[in-house]
Amino acid sequence: MNQSQKTSSFLRAINKYAKEQSEAIRLEAEEFRKQEIEKATKEGLEDAHALILKEISSKKALIISDVAKREQESRRTLFVKRNEIVESVFADAKEKLTAFTKSEAYAEYLRNSAKKIAEVFENKACVIYIRECDINNAELIKENIKNCEITTDNKILLGGIKGYCEELSLLCDDTLDTKLSDERARFTETSGLKVV
Repeated sequence: MNQSQKTSSFLRAINKYAKEQSEAIRLEAEEFRKQEIEKATKEGLEDAHALILKEISSKKALIISDVAKREQESRRTLFVKRNEIVESVFADAKEKLTAFTKSEAYAEYLRNSAKKIAEVFENKACVIYIRECDINNAELIKENIKNCEITTDNKILLGGIKGYCEELSLLCDDTLDTKLSDERARFTETSGLKVV
């Protein structure tokens, strides 16, 4: 083989090696580019997913807040309505009790109330409290509670009798005011008009 063939063969070998290296670099570059694109795509999808989750969470928080506000407003409206109903019912009851205290049956009520208090106090000395406008019933009360002092109490608005026996350290309240108040508490508990 002559020198020129050797050189030509050497150059072909170098060219072949260069082409192989060039192809290997191109394939490596393409693989690297492909991996970078996949990596960027994956990161982009992860970022997009995180952003979507953040938006969903934000919207969910707004919806929950809105629902809570509406629920609170509904409860407040129900509470106001319930109070209106209770006030109406007990305003009617108060009117009926006021009318009752002007009837003949009221004197019998006071008589029976005095008997109950006398029994509770075992006929011991006591102070009986009544409304000022019931002072005309003082004798009727004294007929049933023998050992008592009768005084007026401006805290009794509707009527009835309240007594205190110092010897027994006992208060007995049979006023219409207390009965109405107790009934109001019981009504609130049992009426089914609770706001929860």
